[in-house]
Amino acid sequence: MKIAIAGAGEVGLCLATEFCKSEDEVVVLTGTVKPSFKNLKAEIRLTNYSVDDLKKNLDDCDAIVSTLSGPDEFYISAHSNILEACRQSRRCKHFIPSEWNINIEDFPDQPMFSAATHEVVRKKLRSQHDIKWTMICHGWFMEYILSPEKNPLREIGLAWVMNHGTKVFDMYADGLQKVTLTSTADTARAVLAVLRDSINTAADLPPVTHLAGQTLTYRDLFQLIRTRDPAWKSSPVTFSEVLNAIHEGLKANDALVAVHQMRIMGFTNANNNPKGKALEWGTGVLAGLRATGVQEFLDQAQA
Repeated sequence: MKIAIAGAGEVGLCLATEFCKSEDEVVVLTGTVKPSFKNLKAEIRLTNYSVDDLKKNLDDCDAIVSTLSGPDEFYISAHSNILEACRQSRRCKHFIPSEWNINIEDFPDQPMFSAATHEVVRKKLRSQHDIKWTMICHGWFMEYILSPEKNPLREIGLAWVMNHGTKVFDMYADGLQKVTLTSTADTARAVLAVLRDSINTAADLPPVTHLAGQTLTYRDLFQLIRTRDPAWKSSPVTFSEVLNAIHEGLKANDALVAVHQMRIMGFTNANNNPKGKALEWGTGVLAGLRATGVQEFLDQAQA
């Protein structure tokens, strides 16, 4: 296959790094040259994300995987243009939009700050039948359990439960809500498998593809982390304090509102990709693939 990745940010780099380990050809579409990609065996193509330019850049590709994020207007226009470019393309008829998210099948309104924007793109995808597409739901990327110097993804502060500087773990309510963690590498390999199966067999794709590296409660995740490093302490977080932070932030037009809106998901099972919905590793589409568990992932990072 020849796979295009739209976007050259942190997630794009992680996926491209893993894609380049396969036998597939990889093209990275980006608005500006990114030095972090220079050592990958990927072809870098500059684009302005217009339909005509995208059509030209996708002409020899089989599929495009987007990692593009906001602002809202750009997210909508870029994904709309990618969809149209694929429709006009002779070859590129598979599209994975940039979700990289929680269980949006059951919680499509989460996270609150991006749901409305993403829904605009989702409606456009659902309203057409020329392009095969699926949204990848993997829960949280497992990299967020790593300390900042080892985590290749951008820092998101209070949006994630672990403060590596203070070694304080936020415990939402009773901590019994579940969170699914999947590494970027496992996600990338699964994406290639899903695309390869659909391209080779002409099989349709479901609107949502669930992945689950390991699912556990926040309480169990804290105990696992603390077993490895007893310095970690838990700090209770109540629903009311998060709602108050959102309320006050909206009045003050505070950018941190989005962070607190992400914390709301910790009080629900929005971060949980149920076993019955997630693709099963080692069989079917994911034959030959296995998921990395939290303990193994931390061991690898420590090594």
